[in-house]
Amino acid sequence: MIKIKKGLDIPLSGSPKQDIHDGPSIKHVAVLGEEYVGMRPTMLVEVGDRVKKGQALFEDKKNLGVFFTASVAGTVKEINRGAKRVLQSVVIEAEGDESVAFDSFTAAELASLTVEQVKKNLTGSGLWTALRTRPFSTSPAVDSMARAIFVTAMDTNPLAADPTVVIAQRSADFSNGLTVLSRLSDKVYLCKKAGASVPSVPAVQVEEFDGPHPAGLPGTHIHFLDPVSIKKVVWHINYQDVIAIGALFTSGQLNAERVISLAGPVVKNPRLVKTVLGASIAELTAGELQDGQNRIISGSVLSGAAAGGVHGYLGRFHNQISVLAEGY
Repeated sequence: MIKIKKGLDIPLSGSPKQDIHDGPSIKHVAVLGEEYVGMRPTMLVEVGDRVKKGQALFEDKKNLGVFFTASVAGTVKEINRGAKRVLQSVVIEAEGDESVAFDSFTAAELASLTVEQVKKNLTGSGLWTALRTRPFSTSPAVDSMARAIFVTAMDTNPLAADPTVVIAQRSADFSNGLTVLSRLSDKVYLCKKAGASVPSVPAVQVEEFDGPHPAGLPGTHIHFLDPVSIKKVVWHINYQDVIAIGALFTSGQLNAERVISLAGPVVKNPRLVKTVLGASIAELTAGELQDGQNRIISGSVLSGAAAGGVHGYLGRFHNQISVLAEGY
């Protein structure tokens, strides 16, 4: 176990109850282009196009073969661009349940998949974009291999969901996802809180961390276990994306489910909510907040993004919505 001594757990009221509730029906979801460092899109859809869940919306022209896909079936309602035509968001109005079919395998077959089979499913489904490099925090090049992959299965952010609660609901998918990732690198680290019950597989090295924030951040884990340099690149991925990978490879369908913490001092009933990746935050928080001027954040209060306007959707890398009163 690695003990972190320097850090701080920020005391915020409104911590979530650690049990999972169904969220509201979501009518609008979006892919937020500015979340992806250095990405330059080649659009594959236009406003008004019907799309299936898992269908490619755009490709990164600077990282060919990396596709960004729809988390729901429906109609493309908006393609929002900012200064210098930077892609801000692609908004989809959810309707129907049509889905793209991807390759599927039995759980027993996953440990013998080729690198090419793994990359084909991940890039085609859009789940490749769940992987990020250190340094630089970009999507890995499709033809690259990781020196190591870090799976972050703990969270020390204020008001965060307990990963063990989420993983317990999908333990088989999580284990299958770990097996798939082990085909992409000889070294996969599963980083969890000391004493936490998290399933693993033989091909993965389990490491425990304890202490205050930032003990749960991938940067902390990488620093202690396999420090990076300009010539030494590792990848990291969040535990819920590992679950999605496991589900993809055994079902052949993109699973865009996300369990998030909806919490903060002005949230009426702080709890864990089951929703969909990219969900409209206005729809998620409707009727959930106390009256007054509130600041809604996709992600942690420490590192999240203000959610409003064309950016008012659950971020790709966020597992929580934090809400504070303005001036808190």
